[in-house]
Amino acid sequence: MQNEDQIDYWNGKAGEKWVEHSNLLDGMLAPFASAVMDAADISAGEHALDVGCGAGALSLMAANAVGASGSVTGVDVSVPMLGLARERAKVHAENVRFEDCDASTFQMSAKADVLISRFGVMFFDDPRAAFANLRSNVAPTGRLAFACWQSLSENDWARAPLEVAMPFLRTPPDMPPAGAPGPFAFADPAHVETMLSEAGWMGVSVAPWTGEMLLPGENPEQSAGFMMQLGPAARLIKEQGIDLAPVQAALRERMATAVTPEGRVAMKASVWIVTANAS
Repeated sequence: MQNEDQIDYWNGKAGEKWVEHSNLLDGMLAPFASAVMDAADISAGEHALDVGCGAGALSLMAANAVGASGSVTGVDVSVPMLGLARERAKVHAENVRFEDCDASTFQMSAKADVLISRFGVMFFDDPRAAFANLRSNVAPTGRLAFACWQSLSENDWARAPLEVAMPFLRTPPDMPPAGAPGPFAFADPAHVETMLSEAGWMGVSVAPWTGEMLLPGENPEQSAGFMMQLGPAARLIKEQGIDLAPVQAALRERMATAVTPEGRVAMKASVWIVTANAS
């Protein structure tokens, strides 16, 4: 099955964790959702496709932009997150629907005007084929806009927990090959441009966005506790059966060096805002 590992992962504890902390995660990732919306420039009456929609935060923003005369379809493989997305839609939007499916093979009944995604497109086993299929779901005059992470080295929020955890691990983690499915699969902008071009997209633009990202939590202790539950470091610690307490204490000290005047933790985040046209 295509993307089987990712489907299993997001329907297990990872998906459940995202649902549990969805409001905190949506708050943390809000600047990037806004950046995607700005790049997509969605108009009233348009039809949008949100790929890797998760719990639906970006889909609901798009639903507000297209208005009653437009529509939004959100697709994801995570049943737990889609359940929350549908509950949110009951309260916030009537013009959005969510599909439990693999976007690399999904076919819409009618073409979308715009494809959008907030960190939902970096997990395909075969991204070129996936984006070719996604292009077939977009009208010839349509477009895409999505956010993806730059390299781990450019994202302190993700790198710091890994660096702190390293001395505690029983065995060092295997580094995935460049471009392997995962959060940083699209770190190389040249790879992104080539992949999309080979999938048939035109006028590809990969623009940098770098800024400070506020981590969930009112202080370093709370932020460290949150990061020990989600993210690459949390996954490694669980897999190796490491005692969480000393790692979290060390991470709390690290995060104390990145405190805002209000006492919260803000760390560097770098993404690519990618846009392209269907033809």
